[in-house]
Formats: sequence, C-alpha cells, structure tokens
Amino acid sequence: MQLGNDVMQSSKNEHQRQSLEIDIKALEIDIKEMMLKSRRPPFPPCIYRVSSVLRDVNRKAYTPRTVSIGPLHHNNKNLKGMQTVKFQYLEQFLKRATKTAMLNELPHWGDPMGFVTSLDTDLQIGKHFSCLERFLGLLKPTEGDIWNSYAEDDLNHITLEELLKIILVDSAFIIELFLGFHFKLSKLTPFEIASIRMDLLLIENQIPFFVQENLYEEAFGSYPNIYPTILELSCEFFEPYNDPKMQIQTMKHFTDLLRTCHLPITKDGEHDSNGGTPENDSKNREPDDSNEHLKSATQLYAAGVQFNVSSSKCAFDISFIEPKLEIPCLHIYDDTEVIFRNVMALEIYHYPNKTLICDYVLLMDYLINTSEDAELLVEKKIITSRLGSNQQVAFLFNRLGRNIV
Repeated sequence: MQLGNDVMQSSKNEHQRQSLEIDIKALEIDIKEMMLKSRRPPFPPCIYRVSSVLRDVNRKAYTPRTVSIGPLHHNNKNLKGMQTVKFQYLEQFLKRATKTAMLNELPHWGDPMGFVTSLDTDLQIGKHFSCLERFLGLLKPTEGDIWNSYAEDDLNHITLEELLKIILVDSAFIIELFLGFHFKLSKLTPFEIASIRMDLLLIENQIPFFVQENLYEEAFGSYPNIYPTILELSCEFFEPYNDPKMQIQTMKHFTDLLRTCHLPITKDGEHDSNGGTPENDSKNREPDDSNEHLKSATQLYAAGVQFNVSSSKCAFDISFIEPKLEIPCLHIYDDTEVIFRNVMALEIYHYPNKTLICDYVLLMDYLINTSEDAELLVEKKIITSRLGSNQQVAFLFNRLGRNIV
C-alpha cells in the first residue's frame, strides 16, 4: 500500500515538475518576445499608420479597398474575401519554388518557359509543402528587423508568430502576382490588377521589401535566365508611375518606390535617392516663411508673369527667369490624390528633412486657389486633368495642402 502511495506521489511530483517547466518555458518565450518588441531598433521604422490629423481629411486615401498587405489592415472585414486568394497564391508559390529546385532533376522540362507555364501540373500531393519550413526558417532570423520596420505601438495587437505568418503569406502573394503579370499568366482582369496595384502603394499597406528580396532570392535566385530580379518585377508592375528607362537601385517598400520614381534624375540616369537635399544641410534650418505671401497663378499672371510648360518630365524642374515661370506638365487622374497623400505621409514621417513632394504640393496649392487659377494652368498646358472640371482641380490642391507642414 505504501509503495502504491509512493508511486502516486512520485508521479504527482513529476507532473508538477513538468508543469513548472512548461510554465517557465512559456514565461521565457513571453519575456523574450517582450524584450524583442521593446528593443531600440538600430534604424528608424519605415512603415507607418497615418495620424488622425492627416486621415480625417480623406480617410479613403489611406485604406486598401481590395487587398490587405502586412499587419495594419489584416483584420479589415471588408478585405477578408482576398484571404482565400492569398493562400491559393501561397500554394502556387510553393509549387513554383519546389519545381524550380527540381529543375536539374527534371529533364522533361526542356524548355524553361514551358516549366514556368505548366504550374497547373500537380506535384505529388503535399510535396511542395516541404519548402514551407525552409521559408519560415529564412524569416525567423529577421523577425526583429521586420517588427522594427513598423512604427512604435502599431503592432501591439499581434504576436511575432502571427506577424511572420502574415508576412510570408503576403510576400508569396505579391511575388506570384508579379510573376503572373510578367509572364502574362495572370487570370486577373485589368480592373482587378489596377485596384490591387493602388492598394500596394498605400503607406499603411506595406511589408519591408528586404523580406520579399530574401524569399525571392532563396526560391528563384539560382535561375536568373528564367526569373528577373524582384526589383525588376516591381518596377515593371508599377511602370504606370515610373519611367522604365530610369534605374531604381533600392527601396524600403512600394510607397518608397513611388516616391523615388518622382525624385530628380541624376546624370547617370538614376533617381536621386537623397531627395535632392543633403540631410545634414537641412536638419537645423530655420523655417522659411519667404513664400508666406506667394500670390496665386491669376494674380501673378496679372502682374506680368508668363506661365510656360517645361519639357522636363521631373515635376521639380521649376524655374523662374523673369518674367517667365516654367513648370513641367502635371497629369491629374482619379488616383492622383491617393498617390500624393501617401507619398506625402511617408515624407512627413520618414523624410522630414527631404519633403520634396510636400513642397511641390504646397507650391501648387499657393498657385491654385480658385477654378480660374486652375483654368489658367490648364490653358498653358501645365496641367492636364481628367477630373471633369477646373473647380475639382482647385479643390484637389486646396485639400492636399491641408495640415501639411
């Protein structure tokens, strides 16, 4: 009887010991995660949630309408329908990565392009899932950099594990979207592609570009004769907003790419990644109020200023040699406000000493106060618009300049 009691007591003690070990392990994981979250990043974040001061002017300009990318809009109920599509793209990405790794073992894929276009041919059930662990393992060492890419307090609603899952699924979706677009295999309509493209440019709807680079390089980097780089695919997908002849060297994410596309061009054909303003020169500048009383376009015209359209494609090539004011042509479309707002938000948060886009918008806001000002610039071919009326052009710039410092 005593022996039985001793056995039961020993079993109970062992169970308590195991429970204690589990509790300590869970506590250790929680503490490690808390330390990682609170660690001061060696670099500033690059993905931000827009403050209410900016958002209240036009909430729709910062909110995705078709697909959420990254953690900030992941729980948006209006976008849940795309989650199934994302996992379909993830499976397609895993299939493509698995088949790419097997290319040397598959002599029947004589034509590399035949390989690319035949992804509907199923692998052995589940075989393509074997590389899922490899990609998760690739993300794990960079989880701190991924977390710190988002502004403080923006990720308090999720765990690191959830963040990595979101990042992997969304990265695979983007990679497959770009490859389908490049190889002309996409089943999406032009309207769907345009809608997704716009969502991918929103500042709150981003994931760090280095994550996509790492995953893409791991999956397809060994076959540059088949696959372009992810940077090349990105520039191709966003070509409507970029001069394809210009060279983009790097980016933090797609909103940053959009800003870079509008920066001045250097002599060697590259975009000026410094924004045209050395950071050290502008850090301690006193506020410049010399333009506080800048007159509108019609007032300047009445005073003898001649408005001419510049042949330059860079919006910042504005020159004034009395009495001629030359301004490059600006094409205004329905999505112009969304583009400007998100790039301006990025500048306010991430490039506070290099606010070239903000400065340009404020200049245009000074010039365009009324529909008559807009009409003058349209007449001089400095502005072309699809908004429907000059009054809408004036309203666009008057609202864009609101709450911008």
